[in-house]
Amino acid sequence: MAKFLVVHLQLNKFGGAERVSHYIIKVLVNHNQETELLTLEFNKNKYVEMIGEELPRKVIVHELHHEFEVKPPLSVYKRYFLTKKVLGEFKRNYNSKYDFLFLTQASSPFELNILNKNYYKSIGYVHFPEMHYEYENSGFKRKIYLWPIKNAVERGAKNLDGIICNSFYTQNILIRYWGKLGVKNPVVIHPPVDLDSFWSTKPFKDRDERVIYVGRFVPAKRHEIMKTLAKTFPKFEFVSAGALSEEMKDWFKKFSANAPKNYKLMPNMPKKELIEILQKSRIYVHLMEGEHFGIAPIEALASGCIVLVHDSGGIKEYIPEIFRWKDYNDLKNKIYHFMKIDDKWWNSQKTCLWQKISDLKPDIFCNKVWAYLNSFEI
Repeated sequence: MAKFLVVHLQLNKFGGAERVSHYIIKVLVNHNQETELLTLEFNKNKYVEMIGEELPRKVIVHELHHEFEVKPPLSVYKRYFLTKKVLGEFKRNYNSKYDFLFLTQASSPFELNILNKNYYKSIGYVHFPEMHYEYENSGFKRKIYLWPIKNAVERGAKNLDGIICNSFYTQNILIRYWGKLGVKNPVVIHPPVDLDSFWSTKPFKDRDERVIYVGRFVPAKRHEIMKTLAKTFPKFEFVSAGALSEEMKDWFKKFSANAPKNYKLMPNMPKKELIEILQKSRIYVHLMEGEHFGIAPIEALASGCIVLVHDSGGIKEYIPEIFRWKDYNDLKNKIYHFMKIDDKWWNSQKTCLWQKISDLKPDIFCNKVWAYLNSFEI
């Protein structure tokens, strides 16, 4: 038996990364590993509401009680130094040694720079190397601003003994950005999707003429496209659902102003309610370009929705070309076309798609993660 510290600081976001963390913890507990969780804030009731089940009771939770809001200017560095401070306090106050640190939010693994003497091996589940991607696509002044934090991320990445990532798309990007650092080659284990909770055979013709999108309420998720679509198709209903954090509430208030009557915003929906609305909707659209993977489109597909995704990113590994869009006009035309499609055609397509996504079930994910961990001779 090994001793693990799972590090997932921003556990209250309740997106795909938090579900990955949950199932990794379940893998460890189910295989009798001593498991502890390090996070900034842990709300047990909210966790159950959003994840759908409790954190395993055997897990010891270290709650740092330092969930913090940061605002410009220098927000990246404010967050970094506040995080560094609370991790330093944890290290001083709880001087325990671990066989493994498992970072389940390891896109920017600078935590390893601070907890560098508390573990023997470190593993990271990387959703996307966001800092390096932003740095490469920034102008000269922005690069100067980002360079110190990019350097901190690189120091952490070099200390990872193992890397798991969420798609072959992310794997290629990681090799491009982190390969030159001498880090280990990342292994692809697609995220777990709780398909059994979403499966629905409700006929397409009996569903509401609704288009739904699920994504955190942040500008990067491009919810504004739903606003435009709602104006284009006033006879269809449009719904944006997703997690809304405290620090984004001012943006959300401005965004929701003057929304079309046929466009509804549903922040922080409990899982049960989200499943219900997906199972009654005809079309799901995913608006992110270059999405690292995308759990929400897979959940929508299991719910029986026709799923339209941008022709980029990791989700292409599961969604065929006929259901991908390239620009706004293409998306608009596909919505118009597929909203009136007949059940017979969709059922023939859906059967093949459901068979393909079945390998994303949580038990398969858990088996793959455990097999990977065994390569470290636990």
